[in-house]
Amino acid sequence: MGDTFRNAKVEIKIIFVGDTAEDACRSLALEPDGGRRLSIHFWDAPRADGSGIRLPLAEAGAIIRLRRPATGEKSDLTAKLRPCDPTALPERWRENHDGKGGKFKIEEDWNGPDRVWSASLKVDGAFEQPVDEEGTAPAAGPRPRLTPDQRDLLASAGVLDEHLRDAVALGPIRAIKWKLSLQGLPHPLAAEFWRVGDDGLHFLELSLRARPADAPRAQDLLERTAMERGLSSAPQQAPKTQTVMAELARNHLRRALH
Repeated sequence: MGDTFRNAKVEIKIIFVGDTAEDACRSLALEPDGGRRLSIHFWDAPRADGSGIRLPLAEAGAIIRLRRPATGEKSDLTAKLRPCDPTALPERWRENHDGKGGKFKIEEDWNGPDRVWSASLKVDGAFEQPVDEEGTAPAAGPRPRLTPDQRDLLASAGVLDEHLRDAVALGPIRAIKWKLSLQGLPHPLAAEFWRVGDDGLHFLELSLRARPADAPRAQDLLERTAMERGLSSAPQQAPKTQTVMAELARNHLRRALH
């Protein structure tokens, strides 16, 4: 991508689903009390499409995510383009920066053999919970409190305010996030466990960030570390956001019918 993206990094991910996720947590000694608990919500305008689900915003490459810590820490709201072509972004969105308007970053996500670019702008704030634990939104149905810069980023991919009018909050997802170091891995590792409902979809994602030149070796080391612990990743490494949003959308549409 040339000098324009010289400060972009690669985020390498590996996902464990269901019982394997539980096995991975035990193998890595990930105790719930030792992690940071989060409640996560997304926005989209889901609708049924035969036996499937349509998510118009996600299909346009726009992801809007709210993370609310269980403690008194600030929440954060992120507007993300994924996938995106960094070379097609306006000039102001071509280099990572962190300042008063939020933290903007361009990354290449490596998930198995898949390579996908993303661009995201995260802002911190005192955001209200848009959906209760039963997945029901307040009567007002709050839209995401995107900043002008976040709306500008989404607009660069053709996602305008008019496309957000029918968006509803989906969630919550109960998540726990840990930071750890493993012998043989030169990069810090993040582990994030997501669960939808008490008995629903659940998985663990391991991820690390590396410079592009170091990414192939880092991915090999991460996958080898998992294999040495007897852990088998999901054969189809679909991004956790894509998988969980489809599940949340199904739950939302079921409730809407009752």
